[in-house]
Amino acid sequence: MVASSAFAMRAPLMRPQLPLQLGGAAATSSLPSPLYPVAQHARLANRLTHMMAPWDAPTDWFVYGHLHLILALPTLTLLSLSPPLQRANPLQKQMSYAFIVFIVCIGVAQSFIWDSYGASMGFWEFNPDKCTTRDDIAIPIEEVLWLFHHVLKTALYQLKAFELVGVQADRGVPSPELRASVSALLVAACAFGVWALALSPDDTVKCIGLVCAFFAPVWLIIWQIGSQFVLRHANRITIGWFLPGVTTVLIDCLGQQQGVWRFPAQYLSGISEGYLKLDIVLVYMVSTFAVTGTGAIIIAATEELINRRDALGLPPPGPLDVAQYILGSMIGRDLQVADEGSAFEYDSTLAVGLPPALPQES
Repeated sequence: MVASSAFAMRAPLMRPQLPLQLGGAAATSSLPSPLYPVAQHARLANRLTHMMAPWDAPTDWFVYGHLHLILALPTLTLLSLSPPLQRANPLQKQMSYAFIVFIVCIGVAQSFIWDSYGASMGFWEFNPDKCTTRDDIAIPIEEVLWLFHHVLKTALYQLKAFELVGVQADRGVPSPELRASVSALLVAACAFGVWALALSPDDTVKCIGLVCAFFAPVWLIIWQIGSQFVLRHANRITIGWFLPGVTTVLIDCLGQQQGVWRFPAQYLSGISEGYLKLDIVLVYMVSTFAVTGTGAIIIAATEELINRRDALGLPPPGPLDVAQYILGSMIGRDLQVADEGSAFEYDSTLAVGLPPALPQES
């Protein structure tokens, strides 16, 4: 009786209406419309068949909200035991807050677009019995909240990585050849993404194409603006990228196993090991780096400029100085300040520019 009541209380599964060409209630013919080529008709029929397939969920009680709770546990632990920005000076805090506001606004908006597009195209599906769905948006409410959750979590991890891991100050900037090669590779990825989504008849490249079309341009912008900081801060960027990226991939596998969402095989490359699918790993890791890379540029530029000016006895920079410093890196300008010389190095574990501590009473 308990199980029956639980099923009765859940929202009914809304089945998509079949298009006229597929034998819907108002269909006048079982033949494909001239507007629907046979190949497109077959793909649509296959997609609708998969959408109407029953969900294989081992439990009824485990829903999308539980995934949010599991994902939040490491972040809440980090915030309670060692919150970021404890050793940051006022400018570093100001720029870090600006980064968080910027990446939440831009990152969530961009993620909402590609996530909704992927869901509307059938690249991924959500179990309506385990999510809160609305007719006016393509993704569940929990998925929208997931976008905020993922972006904020990644931003916090990147801030903490810069605080805990030292800079590799003896490393230089990428060579012009390396910068040009990486830029060309990202441009090619952009072109592949557009081709895969808009022109390719092969459905198995659609998911990877979505990643390339939406995130290769973001990576290209990050590389063009911040490539001069990559080698010096590579270890910090890597940690700030992999920790949230890998944890999110693992949560995704749990979501698949619990029947919260699924990924139709027709849109995937087929390279997988159980619930670990290459295409979906790319979705999470590439989107995570979009947040990590943006934060790394802002935090690294702020830290470097503070230390460069402090080494020369110059007054601390302001937000506008940091913006000009980042712009200078984008156009390939030498980042040296005044006459510091090319051998400038600094210790990122030392607090610079902090107000003097008040004397302690004995």
